[in-house]
Amino acid sequence: MSALKSLRAVLLTGVALSIALPFAVQAQTDAAPLLVNLGNDSPERQPGQKPVPNSLEAGIWAETAKVEHDARTSGERDTDPALEAYVGSVLTRVAGPFSGDVRLYVMDRPFFNASMAATGYTEVWTGLLLRCETEDDLAFVLGHESGHFRHSHVMRQYQAMKDGQNAALAASILLSAVALGASLNANSYSAIRDINNVTSGLVNLTYLGTIAALMNYSRDMEAQADAYGLIYARAANYYTGSAADLWRERLNETAASDYEKVRRAPSRINVFGDHPLEADRISALNARDLSLNGGKASFRSPEDSKAARAAYRDHIRPWLGAWLKDDLRRQDYGQTLYIIGRLSRDGLDPGLLNFYKGEALRLRGKRGAEGSDMENAITAYKAALENPDAPKETWRQLGDVYRHFGMNTDAVDAFKHYIALAPDAQDAWMVQDQIDTLSRDLHPAPVITPTEAPTTTPATVNSTPAETAPAAPSSGGTT
Repeated sequence: MSALKSLRAVLLTGVALSIALPFAVQAQTDAAPLLVNLGNDSPERQPGQKPVPNSLEAGIWAETAKVEHDARTSGERDTDPALEAYVGSVLTRVAGPFSGDVRLYVMDRPFFNASMAATGYTEVWTGLLLRCETEDDLAFVLGHESGHFRHSHVMRQYQAMKDGQNAALAASILLSAVALGASLNANSYSAIRDINNVTSGLVNLTYLGTIAALMNYSRDMEAQADAYGLIYARAANYYTGSAADLWRERLNETAASDYEKVRRAPSRINVFGDHPLEADRISALNARDLSLNGGKASFRSPEDSKAARAAYRDHIRPWLGAWLKDDLRRQDYGQTLYIIGRLSRDGLDPGLLNFYKGEALRLRGKRGAEGSDMENAITAYKAALENPDAPKETWRQLGDVYRHFGMNTDAVDAFKHYIALAPDAQDAWMVQDQIDTLSRDLHPAPVITPTEAPTTTPATVNSTPAETAPAAPSSGGTT
């Protein structure tokens, strides 16, 4: 998706995308009530409701249809029918009477994000599916997005800006703010660069006060959408006691980042606030859960919690390896290792998870207090190979790390195991070349010196053909 298309998509689903906006863009206040007031929200739309022809909303719907077409035909769309059916089944349950109004697109993007536009066009990114621990977590997020849709938050936010500013300034402010979110969610460095280049001229210090006010307004809708997420998930018979953990895990993942700038993000003081939004969301979600249960927190036993995680893992297992491989593209290996650690706590999929743990360590390749990443990668690969679900590539990667350390005998052995398991792999010829090269280094051919060269007596050459002895007839031949 081009930079301009990315900006258009974020503009039309800006409220929904704010579930993953950077901390610096989310406005915060110190006196936010734990239970957000849902009485001052826009009235809930009716199932099947369409905009009035030639209205502002109709124009937004028309533009959103173009964005939805881009999503539907995007190369990043995951069209696996089993995955779409599973995620779609959760969305249908949560959407309830509005299930006929929503359309789902699963996108192969390794970031925690979901969105639902004013038309019901819905995206769920695979990075979100990777980070959910249970189906209840996914239901809460989809309920959050349904809250934005059912209460027309996109229109409400646009109208608020239009009422306070002229149209051109309002568009510039929104474009500047959501571009930051688009940069975070962009799936390549070139896309981030393009987005920033497009919007670089729009940000001005004189706008900061207005942007802060806008984001404060957006924060109210985020809090309301969180409340709806619990309400709609609860109405669909999902467990709501772990919704706050979803935000707590985002904080923990941020703290595990390899990059100080990312680690500091939740607590950095800026013009938009001085404490992390997630802390407020955690408190508010816990309070809302209490209110839904008559003053008692939802409870699930450790055994039931483990069973819920196992049930969700059964649904996503076919794509787990691809999602972890995709997450490595973000090149924040500390966060990937944190995700793998969380996924490993129940002992499920140890071969696959240890393989990707080894991959994250190998790619990061640094030395710290706990030793060398490359040494720890060997340990992870070996742990993976103790389990039947270890990918065949584990042997190849283990051989590569052995070669890095000059352990050529072990490297050759590992590479041979890989060739034996995957003789038809596309890279089999390259691995075989490695085996041949390393084997020559281990067993070099003997060098023959001139003094050791055998001596031969040259045959006497007769001066004339007449002096040449006739050849003896061959046995069984004719004379």
